[in-house]
Amino acid sequence: MKPRLLLMLTVLLCGLGGSRAQAKPEYLDVLINTYKPYAAKLQDRSCANCHVSNSDFARNPYGKQMTIEMEATGNKELTPDILHKIENLDSDNDGATNIEEIKAGTAPGDPHSGGTGKAVSGPQPASSQTQPPSKPWFPKYAFHPAIVHFPIGLFIAGLLLDFIGLVGKRRTLLFAGWYNLVLAAISAVAALGTGYIALVLLHMPFTGLIRQHIILAAIASVLMWVMVALRVHRHEKMSWPLRAVYYILAAAGLLLISYAGHIGGVLVYGE
Repeated sequence: MKPRLLLMLTVLLCGLGGSRAQAKPEYLDVLINTYKPYAAKLQDRSCANCHVSNSDFARNPYGKQMTIEMEATGNKELTPDILHKIENLDSDNDGATNIEEIKAGTAPGDPHSGGTGKAVSGPQPASSQTQPPSKPWFPKYAFHPAIVHFPIGLFIAGLLLDFIGLVGKRRTLLFAGWYNLVLAAISAVAALGTGYIALVLLHMPFTGLIRQHIILAAIASVLMWVMVALRVHRHEKMSWPLRAVYYILAAAGLLLISYAGHIGGVLVYGE
């Protein structure tokens, strides 16, 4: 098989794998837009509105109730209707309904946040809103959930092609592995960039799992570029000591990018 054709097939497979990943809805935006009069406190709590904290992304009782309602209604995205349906529930069993806590500025998913069952006076949210807010052409998650699959898939495919080419002494596979590595390193920069943009646009705190996710991904990206520098113009002509260093870096990069991906899954889906 010609190197160029093999490369195209590998990239296509990796791209198809990435395209299956759908970005999660912008839950915080929907929550804030539904309860605009109380947006300040909701914005301050950020991810902790629906998760245990901004560093522990297991769902809190309010987040779990939200998920249950979404599953019951067959919705894959959060809508104002779903939020209104769970308003009169007391998700955290602290004596105050969810809407009372939202109005009072306390957390409906945290029994220790000070829910009293008495809401502060204030304007009422528009309960007539039934459609989710329109989404801009450039989403706040900056296409990161789709882009991030490319460096992972291309890096793993590159290592496999390179290893098979080395063992089988097939120069075409070594070239295919090389091109996959280069594309993985380039797409890793894009993944880091979109991840940072999403962090800023979504006002997510640089703490806990989010910080671990970014740091591990950044180190893995640096290792990819070091591997590119070691491999350039050498392909099948690398000395064995240099190749040993190359594969040690490859193993470290694979572990780092895999664990960074695991943390990314926790951030999206919870523990």
